[in-house]
Amino acid sequence: MKVIFRLICLLVLGGVVGCAPKQLPSVNIFVTTDIGGVFWPRPESRYGNEVVGGLSVLKSFLDKQTEPFLLVEGGNWFAQTPEGTLSQGDYFNQLAVSVPYAARLFAQQDLMYGWGPLSHVLKNSPVPFILSNVTLYGGNYVPAGAKPWLLTKIGDYKIGIIGLVAPSVAARGSQQKGSLQIADPLQTARELVPQLREKGAQAIVVLSSLGSAEGKTASTDIELAEEISGIDVIIRSGLEREQSDIQRIGKTWLVYAGSRLESVGKLKLFFTKHAALANVQFEEVVLYKRDFEEDATIAAETEKLRHTVQGQMLHQVGKSAQQLTGKPDGESPLGDWAADCLRKWAKADAAVIHSSSLRAPLPAGAVSQYDLYSLYPYNDHVTYLTIKGAALQRGLEESLSTADNFPQIAGMKIKYRPN
Repeated sequence: MKVIFRLICLLVLGGVVGCAPKQLPSVNIFVTTDIGGVFWPRPESRYGNEVVGGLSVLKSFLDKQTEPFLLVEGGNWFAQTPEGTLSQGDYFNQLAVSVPYAARLFAQQDLMYGWGPLSHVLKNSPVPFILSNVTLYGGNYVPAGAKPWLLTKIGDYKIGIIGLVAPSVAARGSQQKGSLQIADPLQTARELVPQLREKGAQAIVVLSSLGSAEGKTASTDIELAEEISGIDVIIRSGLEREQSDIQRIGKTWLVYAGSRLESVGKLKLFFTKHAALANVQFEEVVLYKRDFEEDATIAAETEKLRHTVQGQMLHQVGKSAQQLTGKPDGESPLGDWAADCLRKWAKADAAVIHSSSLRAPLPAGAVSQYDLYSLYPYNDHVTYLTIKGAALQRGLEESLSTADNFPQIAGMKIKYRPN
């Protein structure tokens, strides 16, 4: 009886093990987005001041991968550092030529200098931009360096990639009326998803820059997931948040990989035996230099480029008779000077800058380009308004009632009661 009992136990155990779900076949998609011009390794307080990030560490990390993968870039790659802005985004083409990107997208921030410089970046990019809803001159031409979609193979699986840009950037990017045309992203996706399925795509991935740093249009990604069936993953960009995240809406996964190239997002797509997408997993892989080291070639090119940029930034552009300092809760010499400069440059009746945007004093003596960048480290554009006096008064009153946001003005005089 003991022998029979043992045999039964072995048979039961064998049946349990045999019925256990096998590991589904999978492929990896690595994602970078919102790099913001920080393309070198550096200590980060988020990680205990460990040295993390940068294209050189990313390349070394990818060289260590043993499974097939796809690498994509979501946009907003240069506009938050002097190194990025002085090269007008072209540094990425120089440094990332050996990084195995398969597809890129641009976000609103990449139009900092208008369509002209960005089109130069597209044309000279070592990898194609996937611009599914972007055309030139009345919709007749795809920009040089771009493709309307991409169908690529990772291992045994075909992945279809669509790239969608928010229509609102067209007005900012056009240097000639009617040059840059951006079609409705939902309609574009509605047309392309079934086309890519017919061409054999077993998973559809959308690179989306429909969101924004302010979050005003972030719901557009949600609308895309809710309204367009057949999209498996939406990779978001232009959000400029440190934290990565993933959420699911219906059958679509929305993924944000984080910013500043401190880490790389890793998407793992699992497939059934019939090559249908079964599940998606996401993790943020921190690019620790101590773990992955650096690619020597990219590290050397990065150091060379940063040295060149620093020399440019230290170039003297003017002189100041005295140091000008700011004040968060009142009128200040720095605020008066900055608003006067803005009004003079814009040839406007009046100008307003809020005090919290002035981040450093203007030094006495020689003033360098780096001093100006430190004073106002943003890629904002001047906004012109024709406004009624009553509306201007309401705006100024709102500013006066907000902590650390005192309006620095030119061309006006204001009387107000602090209470």
